[in-house]
Amino acid sequence: MTSLSACALLLLDRIRTDERFPDIAWARSGLEEATAPPHPVSGLPLYFGARGCPAPVTRLRWLHDGPDGARFEWIRDRVDPVFHVPNRHVCRFRVTGLSLPPPFSEEAAEVVNRLPAGIVETLENALLQDSELGFLQCLEADRSLTVEHITRGMIGPLWSAASAPAQIVQIFQNNPGSALLHLPLDSTLREAGPSIADDPLAPLYGAGTDLEPSVIRLRERLPYRVLRHRRAFLRGTRGTLEALKELLPGLALIPVDTGEP
Repeated sequence: MTSLSACALLLLDRIRTDERFPDIAWARSGLEEATAPPHPVSGLPLYFGARGCPAPVTRLRWLHDGPDGARFEWIRDRVDPVFHVPNRHVCRFRVTGLSLPPPFSEEAAEVVNRLPAGIVETLENALLQDSELGFLQCLEADRSLTVEHITRGMIGPLWSAASAPAQIVQIFQNNPGSALLHLPLDSTLREAGPSIADDPLAPLYGAGTDLEPSVIRLRERLPYRVLRHRRAFLRGTRGTLEALKELLPGLALIPVDTGEP
């Protein structure tokens, strides 16, 4: 079985050898002068990664029906226009009050088309952001909708000499060819228990920073918890690794073998 480290190395190699990524001049071409400044995490201007990318892909499955409602799973893959990275949202939820056919019948395949338009719209909007904000948005939606959990995973950003936050880019410029691939994951679960904040870069992403007081109050009042994790795979020298550890002491850095002694 291919290890996660090997997968990260292959992906880093593929991105590093693709002349189109990242090309700042191309990213800014055709954009108005008043475009937003580079994002503090990706180092790229708004909508860089989404230009020319495929449309989002959504898959909805009816899992089963029970006394507490019909349970569904919603999966969406898209390129995030703000963070410039591919991401996936997975949401499991229940809906009450639906008229459902017998399981395994010919009509069962059409159950997903029976969801009320208001619920579909709520989920479409909720799954455009981090899992906690999406979860909170669903709380105020139709009462027949109960979200059990939302998970968001992203592949990226990729930091290099061509694109990285201002306080980081010098490290990569001093070590040409180095790159750091981030794999962040955040989940919000409808259950009591402690939240885990294992993502030191979450504040840079604006993950609830402005809403922190109200979010804290909601966490105290409602039975839900948030799990945030981030791993980062580094292709580069030992000097690059040490410099990043010193600047980002809380980030879990995983070095990928570069063949150096």
